[in-house]
Amino acid sequence: MNNRMKASLNFYFKGEKFEPSVTLDLDLYFQGHHDLGFIYDALAKSINIDEYRHEYDVMVMQDIIFSEPQGIAVDYVQDGQVDWFGLTQAWHDAVDLDILKPIANKFFNVENLQDDPKLAAALLAAYRLGQQTPAADAAVNTSLNEGFYG
Repeated sequence: MNNRMKASLNFYFKGEKFEPSVTLDLDLYFQGHHDLGFIYDALAKSINIDEYRHEYDVMVMQDIIFSEPQGIAVDYVQDGQVDWFGLTQAWHDAVDLDILKPIANKFFNVENLQDDPKLAAALLAAYRLGQQTPAADAAVNTSLNEGFYG
């Protein structure tokens, strides 16, 4: 996936203007379970300051402006702001659907799950339910069933 967006901000410190800017790889961002602090750190690094400098303290008081969305971010960046809840959900959906794509193809002859949203929703629901159920619970349920059927 090519899911990116630009993060930038502007601030002044002792009369000097700073304009840090970075391009965020959203796949790496979400895989690393990062938060906005990570973005501020990346912005600081782009202008060679660390979190112990006064410039950093001034910088983190500024709102980050997001622009140039690519991939999945296109639908979630508007007027410099990000719908983080929607973007996060959409990113997880896309990752999970990539995992489920071969199953849809093998069992239902569906190559693109976007063509069959009901199937996509059903597979996602089943996949996520399976992720929520610990393997230990499955083992206990199996042993209980053996008592009834064995």
